Amino acid sequence: MIHFMNRRAILGYWLLLFVPTVVVGAAAFRLIRHEGERITAQARSTELDRVRAIADNVRLAVSSVEDELGESLCRIPSSALAETLPAWERSNPLVRNVFIWDAKKGLQMPSQQGGWTAEERRFIVRYDALFSGRIPWLSAASETNGTVRGPVRVGGAVSSRVLNTEPLAESNRPSDFIRQVEQIRAGGRQLAATARPQDADGISDRESPNSAWMGGWIPWFTENRLYVLGWVQRDSRSPVYGIELELATLLSRLMTVFPSTASDGAVYALLDDEGKIVCQVGRMELKSDARPDMAAALAPYLPHWSVGVYLADGGMLQAAGRSFVLLAGLLLAIVVVAILAGGSLLTWQAQRHLADALQKTSFVSNISHELKTPLTSIRIYAELLSEGRITDAEKTQKYLQVISAESQRLTRLVNNVLDFSRMEQGKKKYHRESIEGVDFVRQFIEAHRLRLGEAGLTVHAKLPEEPLWMPFDRDALEQVLLNLVDNVVKYANEGGELQITLERKPGHCRLAVMDRGPGISPSHRTRIFDKFYRVDDSLTARQPGSGLGLSIARRLLRDLGGDLTFEPRAGGGSCFVACLPCAAPPDGPVELASP
Repeated sequence: MIHFMNRRAILGYWLLLFVPTVVVGAAAFRLIRHEGERITAQARSTELDRVRAIADNVRLAVSSVEDELGESLCRIPSSALAETLPAWERSNPLVRNVFIWDAKKGLQMPSQQGGWTAEERRFIVRYDALFSGRIPWLSAASETNGTVRGPVRVGGAVSSRVLNTEPLAESNRPSDFIRQVEQIRAGGRQLAATARPQDADGISDRESPNSAWMGGWIPWFTENRLYVLGWVQRDSRSPVYGIELELATLLSRLMTVFPSTASDGAVYALLDDEGKIVCQVGRMELKSDARPDMAAALAPYLPHWSVGVYLADGGMLQAAGRSFVLLAGLLLAIVVVAILAGGSLLTWQAQRHLADALQKTSFVSNISHELKTPLTSIRIYAELLSEGRITDAEKTQKYLQVISAESQRLTRLVNNVLDFSRMEQGKKKYHRESIEGVDFVRQFIEAHRLRLGEAGLTVHAKLPEEPLWMPFDRDALEQVLLNLVDNVVKYANEGGELQITLERKPGHCRLAVMDRGPGISPSHRTRIFDKFYRVDDSLTARQPGSGLGLSIARRLLRDLGGDLTFEPRAGGGSCFVACLPCAAPPDGPVELASP
C-alpha cells in the first residue's frame, strides 16, 4: 500500500510539472505565432510605405515636369506662339505635339497648309472631341479667381488639373507629403513671381500669368493608351494652345526616381493602365502572368498607372515573421524539453531512490529474519547442552555440529553484509597472490563435501590435469565460490547435483558452478546480480536470504579483473560462470598487495 501511494505521489508530482509546462509552452508558442504575424504585418506595412514613397516620388517628378512646362507655356507671348511652339516640338524631347485652337476659327496648329503628317493626323483624331468643341476645355464647374474645382470626368476624358488648384477630392488626394511639397513649391513660385520684374529675363514682351488665365493638364485615353495634354488660355476670348507630352521621354526621367537597387527577392516596377511592366528594378525574373503583391496608384498625374512590388514566395514580408517564429519556437522548445527532461530525470531518480529504499527495507527485514534463524538454533541447542539434559553422546555430537553449522552460516551472512558495506564505501581491501586454481577448487570441495551431502547434493568436479595459476585474492575467491554454492544449496538442492568445472580459455580461466535445479526465468536473469534483488523477497519465502550473494560475487570478481555471468544449463538448471585472470606459473611464492 505504501509502495502504491509513493508511486501515486511521484505520478502526481510529474503531472504537476508536465501539465503547467505544456500549457505555458502552448500559450507561449501561440504568443510567438501572433508576434510573428505582427512582424509580418509590420514588414508588409513597411514595404507598402516604401512603395507609396516611390509612387510619391513619381507623382512629384511628373508634377515638376508639368509645372515647369505649364509655366513656360504661360510665358510665351501671344505674338510668338506660331514660332515658339514648333521650335519646342523640334528641340524639346518632352514635347510630342503642339497645337493652337480657336473656338471660332477652329484648329490653327497643326496647320493644314502643306498637308498634315501621319503623326499630326493621329494627334488631331485623338483629340477630335476637344478640337470639335464636343467636350469643353473646362468642365461645367464654377470658376473662382482663376481656379477650377475638379477633376470631373467628362465623356472619355478627365477634366484639367489647373496650375493653381484647390485640394483634390478625397478619393484622389495625394499623400500628406505630396501636399506639403506642393504647398511649399506653390508658395515659392508666388514669392518668385512677386519679386521678379516683368523684364527680369531680358525679354520685355514676355507676359506673366494673371488671375484670368486658365489651363492645366488632361490625361486622355484613346485605344486603351494614356496621353497627357497640357493647355493654356489667357481669357475666354483668347485661343487655347498647348503641348502633348512625350511619355517615352517622361518615363525615362521617371526611372531616376526609382530606387537603384531592390531587396533580395523583391522587384519594384512601374505598371501602365493595362498592368504591364514599363520599367522595373530587381534581379528576380517575373512570369508573364505575375501580379504585384502590393501597389500604389499614380493618380491623378498618371491615372490607372501604379507602382507595384513583386515578392518571391512572400519574400521578406514572411521571412522576418518566419525567422522569428522558428528561432523563438526553437528556443521555447529547448526550454520545454529541458524542463520536461529535468522533470523526467528527477522522476526517474525519485523512482530509483524509492526502489532502493524499498529494497533496503526488504533487505533489513530479510537479514533480520535470516540472522534470527541461526541465532535461535544456536541458543536452543546451547541451552540444552548447558543444562545437561542431553546425556547421549551421539545427540551431543549432533547438536554440536548444528551449532557449528549455524555459526558458519551466521559468519557467512555477517561477512557478506560487511563486505557489501566496505564495497559500497570503497574501503574494500584486496591482497593478490598467485593461486593454483586446481588445488584451490579441490580443497574447497573437500571442505564443504559433508555439508553438500547433507543437502542432498552429489558433487562432480571437472578439473584439468595441469595446474592453473591465477593472480587473485584467496579470500575473495573463496567467498565467490561459497556464495555460488550456497545458492545451489538453497534453491537447487532438489536437482541432486552440483558440478564445478575449471578450464583454461584464451586470455582467462573459466570457473563454472552448475546445478540441475529449476533454473531462472528470462524475466529475472537481467536483475539477479542487482543488490538486494531476490526472485521471492517476501518474509514467507521458502528459502531466506539477503539478496546480496550474487551482487557481492560479481563485484569481487570485477574489482579483481574478472566477471560473473549466468547461462541456462543444457538439459535444465543454472550455470554461473566466473571469468578469472590467468598467469604463468611463478618461480616461487609470490604475494602482491593492492587496494
